[in-house]
Amino acid sequence: MLSYEGIAKNFRFTVVQVTKQLERTLRLLDSPDPRLVEAVQTGDDYIDTQKSLIENECFKFIGFVKHQDERLIDAVRAISVITSNLERIADLTVNVSRQVGFLGDTALLKRFDYKAYFAALFEGLNLISDAMFDRDSTLALRICYAEEKVDQLYGADVQVILGALRPSGEPNRLVTVLFILHYLERMGDALLNIGEAILFTILGEKLKFRQFRVLEDAVAATPDLEPSLDDKNLASIWGTRSGVRVGTMEEHNGDADNEKILFKEGNPDKLNRERENLQRWAAIAPGVVPKVVEYEQRDAGAALLVQYLDGATFQDILLNAETDVVRCALARLKETLRRVWTTTKRPEPVNGRYLQQLTTRLDDVHRLHPHLAAKELRVGSLHVPSFAQRLDMAADADAELAAPFSVFIHGDFNIDNIIYNRDADTLHFVDVHRSCEMDYVQDASVFLVSIFRRPVFVPRIRVNLEAVSHAFLRFLRSFAAEEGDATFEARLALGLIRSFATSTRFELNRRFAKRMQARAELLLDRLLAHKGRPWDAFRMPDGVLVY
Repeated sequence: MLSYEGIAKNFRFTVVQVTKQLERTLRLLDSPDPRLVEAVQTGDDYIDTQKSLIENECFKFIGFVKHQDERLIDAVRAISVITSNLERIADLTVNVSRQVGFLGDTALLKRFDYKAYFAALFEGLNLISDAMFDRDSTLALRICYAEEKVDQLYGADVQVILGALRPSGEPNRLVTVLFILHYLERMGDALLNIGEAILFTILGEKLKFRQFRVLEDAVAATPDLEPSLDDKNLASIWGTRSGVRVGTMEEHNGDADNEKILFKEGNPDKLNRERENLQRWAAIAPGVVPKVVEYEQRDAGAALLVQYLDGATFQDILLNAETDVVRCALARLKETLRRVWTTTKRPEPVNGRYLQQLTTRLDDVHRLHPHLAAKELRVGSLHVPSFAQRLDMAADADAELAAPFSVFIHGDFNIDNIIYNRDADTLHFVDVHRSCEMDYVQDASVFLVSIFRRPVFVPRIRVNLEAVSHAFLRFLRSFAAEEGDATFEARLALGLIRSFATSTRFELNRRFAKRMQARAELLLDRLLAHKGRPWDAFRMPDGVLVY
């Protein structure tokens, strides 16, 4: 009968067999012997069979055994991944054995400390079973560190070999040594995969070794948290976005008093910029953005821990909430924006360069939707310029139309970056790494198009979406009139052209993408037709916000 215990037993046996395979390979390098070459190849065949057996058992267990807890399923998934990497190590021992035949005697190889590679590999292999079944992250990390040791050895030896190749009269044998050491280095890579798979069973979340280290540093530096990630429940909210993983973290015991924390891990430049912007927002509008809990940077990675905000995204509210909740959320949004824009208003003109922003993204649009890259059309004396040509024709208007003042904007004001808490009647902004002083039309146009581009075609819901769009547009016009912003309508058209056209690169529905592109083209043609007249007389057609 299929059981986790049976899978675990076969797994432990495979770890032992791979360790024996590595021992044979070391003996072969110490004292080349055809019988050892054959033993290595025979051992690999056996391990291949074991790998197939365990893989089949894992798939059956996950697919057919019902009502298992998630941690057990994670463990079985990890066993499958680790077994594949163990089999990869065994394959690489065969590659090493084949190279011995090209080497002849091993005197040249013995100039290099290949035994140090094996010591690191054995150390990692010997920890696998205990790390896996004791769910010990410390041992899992030691497995990952074994790969670092092998990498360091390999890096130093490669430099020696490259230096020796230049004056050497034995390049063939040196290259053979390089291959042998390279295969040992790749065994280290497999160990790293194994360590990361064990971390997955402990955390319930896939993290690279470098990601784990920087996240653990951030947790250890946070006074109110237990210092080890072993004690945490991690759950991704979404995968990497521009190089950043986003998820939640809380203590295992599930106490109501435990504070849930949002973690972001990834690109240091982006996360450091977000931390600085969170601090700026906290000074401008306290409570609007989450508090920074901790920030840590290590090598090429960083981790940002921030306050977890209860509530629903503005997107969820628009699609699922009752009308009174939508009305309250919109009222709170308008009040917050008016306060922030008024507080941060500076008299310096600022130009959004919306069409210039669009031009840099056109390749991405046309890569997904080549049918939108229509060429110019000539019929006799008639000439219809392409969309790209019309963007060039409107470039001077894009350069002329500057906002009379700047405000501090969100920078990525999509409706899924706005959180509303119905019970507390509070509104928050998240993902503020692009915040800066800018034309408020940038946020306004992104917000309006993020409502339009929801791929929801139920008439009742679309009517509600459009009602919110028009209510927000009335708010924008009111704010522009209060501040004496005479060119608001023309700039909004530019912003909507940019957002409608660039949003098509996220939309696989060809027909819907074409409708967004059509709105961008309509607005662009309206602007071109208005050129030569005062921009304060331009009026943005409200109908573009209706599906």
